[in-house]
Amino acid sequence: MTTHRRLLIIGPTPPPYHGVAVAMQTLLQSSLVDRFRVSHLDLADRRGIQHVNKPDLHDVVLFCQQWIKLISILARKRPAATYLVLSQSTIGFIRDSLLLWPAFIRGSRLVLHLHGGNFREWFLGRSWLMRTYVRTVLGRATRVVVLGESFRNLFEGIVAARNVCVVPNGVDCPSSGRTVRRGDSNPRYRVLHLSTLSHLKGALVLLKAIPFVVRHRQDVEFIFAGPWSHEQDQRWAEAFIAQEGVSPYIRFTGQVDGVEKQALFETSHLFVFPGVQQEGQPLVVLEAMAAGLPVIYTDRGCLRETVGGRECGLEVRVNDAADLADRIVWLLDHQEECNAMGLAGRKRQRQLFSRDAHVEKMIQVFEGVMRGGGDRQAPSTTTPPNTKHPQQKRA
Repeated sequence: MTTHRRLLIIGPTPPPYHGVAVAMQTLLQSSLVDRFRVSHLDLADRRGIQHVNKPDLHDVVLFCQQWIKLISILARKRPAATYLVLSQSTIGFIRDSLLLWPAFIRGSRLVLHLHGGNFREWFLGRSWLMRTYVRTVLGRATRVVVLGESFRNLFEGIVAARNVCVVPNGVDCPSSGRTVRRGDSNPRYRVLHLSTLSHLKGALVLLKAIPFVVRHRQDVEFIFAGPWSHEQDQRWAEAFIAQEGVSPYIRFTGQVDGVEKQALFETSHLFVFPGVQQEGQPLVVLEAMAAGLPVIYTDRGCLRETVGGRECGLEVRVNDAADLADRIVWLLDHQEECNAMGLAGRKRQRQLFSRDAHVEKMIQVFEGVMRGGGDRQAPSTTTPPNTKHPQQKRA
């Protein structure tokens, strides 16, 4: 049923491409715009990925322009609810709060979405004054959305538990799985890492693992897809590759999207995301599962909860290149198990992390908030909050 209730969405859209921007674009291009009268305040910095989360004078000017536009939207549209993706840094949170206060004062109900898993660590490291301010701002939120059941406790003692709900990310389900053709033109197994390339996302750990892998298998190609976010990481990577002599086994593609991106998923054999920083629920991991790729991952954010343990991939220790190399070699040596994990991951993605399911759950959240149901429980995932993951055995 169509509704005429107004919704304000605050957040960036691509370019540049990163998880929050893509997730925002997903909502804005979904059936959500048919259910609500949607206004959008775009927070994107079009200068490129290297400027994301690195405030400077340009960001100050940009924010002032965005704030003025916000006041205009609030005055003209009077949205019943305002949605914003929450930052996990001090400057970012203060910026968010300056966008939220006018909406709250205008009478709009606040829906905040945390796309990461580092919020509590950041919060506990702040001063008493800042923690008090954070509690004050979040206390005005009608609903706080997190990506996984394991993230519910991030707001313990800050936001009432009844106002925290779980809505996992979702991606499109391809009509067919990967279509790898191992002919003479490409006789090597492809190991894919697709992300913003940085030490925080695990790119350098994977590079360190390559010399270990090629000692056992030379029929392998490592594909690094995405732009470098830090020049120092790129310089280190180039020096390491030259020093180890592994350039014949590595290919850098730069930024990919659309058909080119999907082709990489469909022609790869396994996906590696050895994140070092605290993660959320990376969309690229869901895309890899959707393409039928087994996933090698670290226990950061809700990745263990997302991949589902050994059923769909293998977990490795954080920042441990030798352990990562060992797991890659094991999967290359056990193609039957590798393929089974990929098929299981594709089934899991379709059941739990589809784009349509994500959008529908977000619509339910907004509808519940607009009905005035601050205490209503929003839809959740199928994993109970206190589920304990069994200790993964080493392959």
